[in-house]
Amino acid sequence: MSEQKTQTSKTAKPEGRGMPSNIEAEQAVLCSILIDKDAADALIPRLLPDDFYSNKNRIIFEAMKEIQDESNPIDTVALTDRLVLKGKLDEVGSVSYISSLSMAVPSSANCEYYLEMVKRDGLLRRIIGTGNDIVKKAYASDDATEMLNYAESKIFSIGENKDKMALATISSAACKAFDEISDIQKGKAQQEKLSTGFKQLDRHLFGMKPGEFILIAARPSVGKTALALNIACDVAIEQHKKVAVFSMEMSSVLLAKRVLAHLSKVSLTASNKKRGLSNESMDALYRAAKRLDSADIFIDDYSLNTPGDILAKCRRIKREKGLDLVVIDYLQLMSMDGGRYSDNRQQEVSTISRLMKLYAGELKVPILVLSQMSRDFDKRTKTEREQGPKLSDLRDSGAIEQDADVVMFLHRLDENDRTKVDLIVAKNRNGPCGTIHLHWQGDTTTFSEIEDMPVPKENLLGGAAAVREGDEFSSVESDDFKGEQEEK
Repeated sequence: MSEQKTQTSKTAKPEGRGMPSNIEAEQAVLCSILIDKDAADALIPRLLPDDFYSNKNRIIFEAMKEIQDESNPIDTVALTDRLVLKGKLDEVGSVSYISSLSMAVPSSANCEYYLEMVKRDGLLRRIIGTGNDIVKKAYASDDATEMLNYAESKIFSIGENKDKMALATISSAACKAFDEISDIQKGKAQQEKLSTGFKQLDRHLFGMKPGEFILIAARPSVGKTALALNIACDVAIEQHKKVAVFSMEMSSVLLAKRVLAHLSKVSLTASNKKRGLSNESMDALYRAAKRLDSADIFIDDYSLNTPGDILAKCRRIKREKGLDLVVIDYLQLMSMDGGRYSDNRQQEVSTISRLMKLYAGELKVPILVLSQMSRDFDKRTKTEREQGPKLSDLRDSGAIEQDADVVMFLHRLDENDRTKVDLIVAKNRNGPCGTIHLHWQGDTTTFSEIEDMPVPKENLLGGAAAVREGDEFSSVESDDFKGEQEEK
């Protein structure tokens, strides 16, 4: 009886469970890569080293990837040589283990099945590791809100390693492109596009589209925050969409005051003075406040938001309420580490800029980001300033102009007449560039277009321009271009 008990105790499993893994599946994947070049091309781009639980399998995969990146064939000889050069042959169990790998499976026919097993276990391990990390930090944290944002960011980042083999034939892409063009020509509404509330700007941008990174840059006190709020109000109130505003410069109350002044057309200056407003003005403010009751505008004025914080909060808003537009004021106030700027600020801003484009794609909404211009613009002569800002005037990083789909500058030509401001579309990846003349009413923080300017014909490439009709977009031709076509 005692012998039986002893035997049972030796074979019993420990109370703790091991991490999910399937070593045989890992070996089958590595074998498929070794014996079939096509399998190597299909599998390697879709795997990460962390997908392998076995340390020696992970080392072998890293060596295989290096060989493939150099466009060299992967076989036992090349793999052994690479591991010798890296000084890691002994870590994987010498040549005998590599030789055994080449015989792990008879063929690579089932390599996709083995791949899914390996990726599944790798994902489960990441989930477990992230959960343990969140628990550990939660015990050490005294800020529940900050901890919630951290947890959401970590949890949602787990699934960001998506299949990189998302290749499509030009034929299938062309079919989708043709269908989209056909819908536009028939005047069908494209609900995913958002109007800016400015007719001429909509004609240039063809509406703000999901996945676009749109930048508005200006020198201080020209009105970039006001313009962004004007657009946000139109999207939320007139188009009944949901907008998230992240302000790292102004409080939510101050932003709300600006929005109330814009909607009511009541002087912001007078509203800040004792008995500065009449009963009629107070009634107008009340009506504006009632309009905002039904507007889905979410304001976050935490000044130390990192790009990761913003993404986590946007994910939560989209999941719980829905999300159609994100406004960030402004780019240069963000850092990757919550207010502690990197020593290489230019590189940090480049990283943030790239993340904004990636986040727009992931959230499937346009992200409108405000930016400062370089002080060098003020050092130019009056004649040079009259020519307007250039893309090189964006502050801190040249990467911003590369990442942004649209770059616009707010530019005041005459400092003695602050009511006239030019909105210069300097870069437009999906439409024409040009200048739109705006009227600035400082007391109500409101911009309006001065005149109905035609979109430049040389930029139209066919004459179609998007304009807003109610809450929809339709396709129309510019009159000048249409007449030109009829003459031909």
